[in-house]
This record gives sequence, C-alpha cells and structure tokens, in this order.
Amino acid sequence: MGDNKLNYVIFLILSIAVIFGYSYFFTGPQPPGPEAQVRGGAASPAPGASPTPQADVFDGGVPTQSVEREPAGRVITIDTPLYTGTIDTTGARIFKWDLKKYKASTKDDSGPVDLFEGAPLAFSTLLRLDGYDIPRNMPFEFGGPDMVTVNDGTKEITFSWTSPEGIVVKKIYEINAASYALKQRFEVTNPTSASLREKLDIVWDGHIEHHDRGGNTMSFVALVSSDLEKVDKKPKSENRYSGVVEWFGYSQKYFISTFLPETGADTTLSVDGLSEEGLVRAVYSYPEDTIPAAKTSTRSWEVYLGPLEYDIVKAVGYNLQESVNYGWVEFLAKPLLDFLKWLNGYFHNYGVSIIVITIIIRLVFLPLTIKSMISMKKTQFQMEKLKPKMDAIKEKFKDDKAKQNAEIMKLYTSSGVNPLASLGGCFPLLIQLPVFIALYDVLLHSIDLRHSSFLWIQDLSEPETLFDIPGIGIPFRILPLLMGVSWFISQKMTPMTPAAGGENMQLQMKMMQFMPIIFTVMFWGLPSGLILYWTVSNILSIFQQMYVNHKVSNLQGVS
Repeated sequence: MGDNKLNYVIFLILSIAVIFGYSYFFTGPQPPGPEAQVRGGAASPAPGASPTPQADVFDGGVPTQSVEREPAGRVITIDTPLYTGTIDTTGARIFKWDLKKYKASTKDDSGPVDLFEGAPLAFSTLLRLDGYDIPRNMPFEFGGPDMVTVNDGTKEITFSWTSPEGIVVKKIYEINAASYALKQRFEVTNPTSASLREKLDIVWDGHIEHHDRGGNTMSFVALVSSDLEKVDKKPKSENRYSGVVEWFGYSQKYFISTFLPETGADTTLSVDGLSEEGLVRAVYSYPEDTIPAAKTSTRSWEVYLGPLEYDIVKAVGYNLQESVNYGWVEFLAKPLLDFLKWLNGYFHNYGVSIIVITIIIRLVFLPLTIKSMISMKKTQFQMEKLKPKMDAIKEKFKDDKAKQNAEIMKLYTSSGVNPLASLGGCFPLLIQLPVFIALYDVLLHSIDLRHSSFLWIQDLSEPETLFDIPGIGIPFRILPLLMGVSWFISQKMTPMTPAAGGENMQLQMKMMQFMPIIFTVMFWGLPSGLILYWTVSNILSIFQQMYVNHKVSNLQGVS
C-alpha cells in the first residue's frame, strides 16, 4: 500500500503542476482592446513619386513593396447605417472601417470597433501591363465629395486613373446601405490598336496575433477548394495554396475582413511573414489575361467587412459561413445557438437564457441520469455488504495478490455483483459531452453574447475579472469558485463505497475528489457564460442527488 500511496501523491502533484503550467503558458494575457493599439510603421512614399517600372518583373513574382499604414492621398469617408469607412485615393485602399453597432469594449465611452485598427492599408491592386510602367499604388482621382453618405439602397463611387499613354484604370465600389458586403469592379481600358497582356494581383498586408483558449486571436483564414486554411502565427516560410479560392482574409474572435473573388477557377494564394513583427502579406493572383485592342477588361469581386454572425455571413455566399468554425459538433451547435437566441427573445438577458437552457438540457437527460444513479447506488450498497468477506479474503491471501484478486472476482460472480456498475454514473456525463462541447463553441464564438451582462458579470463571452490578486497578478473571479464549490458538494453527496474494487480503484476514487479543484483551475480563463452553464448544472446535480439518496434509502435492506 505504501508504493500505491507514493504513486498517488506523485500523480496528484504532477496533475496540479500540468494544470497550472497549461494555464500559465497557454492562456496568456488578454489582448489589449482596439482603443489601446497605436498606428505606426513605415512611411508611405510621397504622393506623385515616380512610378517603379514593372515590365521587367511581369513574368516573375510579385514585386516587393513597403508596409503602408497611413494614407498617401485624399481621404474619402463612406457613411452608412452599418459602418463608417475611410478610403485612401492612392490605390483606392481601405484605411479605416468602424462598425457602428459594435463597441470596442464594455466601457461607456468606448468607440465602435475598427476592423483595421493597427493594421496596414488593405486591398492593394497590383496591376502589371506588358510594356508599360504602372505605379504600384495608382494615384486615383475621385470626383465626388470627401464624405459619401448612403442611407438606403445602393450607390457606386468610382476611383479613376489615366496613364500618360491613355490607359484608363477604374476601381469602382458599390455601397449597399443594408449590407456589410461591398461589390467592387476593376476595369482596365486598352486604348491602343494592339492587344495588351495583363496581370493583376491583390496584395493585402494584415496583422496576426495568437492568444489561444478563446482570446481575441487575429488569424489569416482562407477557404481553398472547400478546405479551411488558417495561419495564426508568423509562417517560417511562404504558405502557398492552389485551387478554387472561395475567400480569404483576417479573422478576429467576432469579426472578419474577407476578399471574395468571383472567378470560380483555379488560382493561387500565398501568405508569408513580413519583417515587422506580427504582420503577414497575402497575395492573391488572378490568371494572366489579354485585353483586346480598344476593349475594356473587367474583374469583379466582393469584400465582406463585418461581424462573424452565422446567418449574416451565410447570406453573403461563397461558403463564408465556414469561417464560423464549430468543429465536429456543428450539427448540435447551430440548433443550440438558434434555441438560445429564441429563449433570449423571451427573457431579454443571455444569463437568464443560459440558465433556462441548462435546466432544459438536464430535464432531457433526467430519466437516463436517475436510472444510472440508482443503479450505481444499489451496487455500492451490495458491495458494502460484501466488505467483511472481501476483508477476509485479503487477509487470507495477503501474500498472494494474484490469488487474492481471483478469489474476490469469484465472490463478485457468486453474489451477482458487477463492481464496474458503480462507475455507471459517468455514463450520463459522457452522453452530455457533445452537448457541452457544442454549447462551449456557441458561447465562445457567438457574437450575440458579446458584451451581454448578467448580475456582476459585464461580458458573458469573456472571463469575468473583478480585480487582480495582489502579488501574483492572477485575476480574481467568483463564478469559477462557485462552480468548484457546487461540484465539490455534489461529489460529497455521492459517497463511494471504500470496498469498491480494491486498492487501485480506491486510489482512483480518491483522485476523483480533486477533480473540482483541477477543473476550477482549468475553467478559470474560460467564458463566463460557459462557466455559468456548468455551475447551474452542478447545482441541479445537488438537488438530483438529494432525490436519488432519498429514493434508494431503503436499499440497505436489499439482499
């Protein structure tokens, strides 16, 4: 028994060390809010600078270019009921994009979410024409006012540039007041009497940051030939994808910025790290084309700049709903999300709605749970009755463990007792596991819960933080402690019979007593909505166990 006790102590120490180590190394600090980030970076080239010749690299790769964070030309602002966006006429690139319906933080004075906060200018159109020098960021002209307001319907705004040779390039935005998606057209008119070879690449520098376990990670994502690709750390070498690129872009926890080409053909997409920390460069290459004499080449695409809300992104098309990744439990997660939103339509508080859906889930599993718990309790009573005989066998064969175990198994068989039946109480938990995982993903990814408050909790989609514990910097949280205490009480109300299965099983049961502590540490950094679900579930287990204990109180007399 001494060796078993030593193994038990070593196991316990290592378990706690692993849990705390995982929490420390992989949870990481929470990322700063958008309002804490500062723009900066390489200076933009001066407006009107001589364009760099590109004919010599037409058959090669994409020419290198500096990272640009500040506008180099005239700034045009687009205002709709959903967002306020800013476009730099140099390159007709997006500089800023504020989502009016989403605050950057729970603070009263917080401004709206800016999808491009701290990131370089987006959607550079790198045009190369065989035999002509085209600026990498064309100095487009815009004939409208600095502020373009679109309160309803759609409106086109056109950015135009004409080369010294008379080649006309237009980049046209179609603004829809009721949508986060923008349609774009890129037109190149060949005024000459000869055909013109054309190559177009979309160059998009973006910021990526990895926080793990539900933090506000910024990742590069793409859907290529129905496969979801993701890059959340600076790649050591260029990642290159070939196939039908349905969309690509940069995804945060609750928002996404994407480019959606309309080719439907096999194309190439690459992403590589830049010298500046946390930045990557994505390059989407359209197939080479030829513009006939006196004709216009037109390429169309869309960009989606908005919330990662399943129904909204699905309506955009391009299989953009694949950006909301619920994993293998998606078949459960989507109905659970719809049901939770339906409940919230009645209660108007997601905290209350989570409590209600927890009660409903427990009621669904209640018959199976009660039956299993009663069976487990009955087995425990039966084994308690066998304890004197088991003790006698252990004493008689104390020097022969193999013979001891064989005789104990004979006793089980002759008495009609299955010692493993005492573990049957875990079965309902295993059945609920897919539901738990699905609800976890819902509470982790659903933007509906973002900034939803409940009692003292400001945001159910994030871990609660009352204050940092002095000296160690770990945030103090009430809900995980309530979860651990309720789990401990529920466990105490389910006593394990000491005779159940010998020394090894007894040690396993003792280890189980530490599960509330271990899971409290593991859950410390998870979303409050998820912990609320688990806490309420534990409280319901207490009442459930009280009923079972009362129901089987007369089993002591069962022969």
